[in-house]
Amino acid sequence: MNLRDLNYLIAVADCKNFSHAANQCAIGQPTLSVQIKKLEDYLDVPLFVRNKNQVEITEIGTQVVEVARRIVADAEQIRMIAAQAQLPTCGKLSLGAFPSVASYVLPEYVFRIKQHFPEMKMLVIEEKTNALMELLLGMKLDAALLALPVKPQEFEASPLFEDPFTLAVASDHPLAGHDVVDLNAVDQENLLLLDEGHCLRDQALQICNPSRFIEDDFRASSLETLRFMVKNGVGVTLMPSVAIQPDESDIRYIPIKQNPCRTIALVWHRQHPRRKLLQELASLLAYKPIA
Repeated sequence: MNLRDLNYLIAVADCKNFSHAANQCAIGQPTLSVQIKKLEDYLDVPLFVRNKNQVEITEIGTQVVEVARRIVADAEQIRMIAAQAQLPTCGKLSLGAFPSVASYVLPEYVFRIKQHFPEMKMLVIEEKTNALMELLLGMKLDAALLALPVKPQEFEASPLFEDPFTLAVASDHPLAGHDVVDLNAVDQENLLLLDEGHCLRDQALQICNPSRFIEDDFRASSLETLRFMVKNGVGVTLMPSVAIQPDESDIRYIPIKQNPCRTIALVWHRQHPRRKLLQELASLLAYKPIA
């Protein structure tokens, strides 16, 4: 039993005539009749009742044809997927990013991709890093913006840009007048962090002294919440350069002496069928943001 035989079966069921079905399948009627008989012998059930001028499908034949239609349709879907892999820019691209990058970088990236590949359909996903990595491992996501390093060997990464951290303080904060600040000074401040699961929180704890944080420290769900809290004098925070908003009068972003930064990369599965396209996208998207 193969796809060819299933197509013959469907043609006979639709035409209810072996001659017409043979013409539809572009084969001779004797060949079609032989293949249908072989299929019936293989299944050991009659699929059709042959009359002089018309063919009637049996009850069991009706059930078999329903399944055959699904199998043939699924096979066609497989061919379409393979065809899209051969013409990758005509398909759909799913691109993910973690929250502290997504809001500030994805809009520009999607615009740039659509400019170069106008026929490509975009699906944008904002999720925490661990969730994005799970999607990438299962190839349920084409690519994601992640901070390096990424550990699983199944991933391929292409660095896009360096994202330095600055210290965000209120405009009336004692440190606001400094041109540069040392990380030791941050240890004396109420440092506001994102909630558990955000990679920016982990990065901040690597940069600063983690022993000074306690369980009841304030934790925000977004950088915009942290920005609002800083403006209102609740504390200070580490702000990545991509999130800096120009011309803010009530907040000051101060360079840090130790120059902490993170590297943002486009990451995808090494076995991804559109690997060449993703490499091309990485070259397209690579840029150095304005500090």
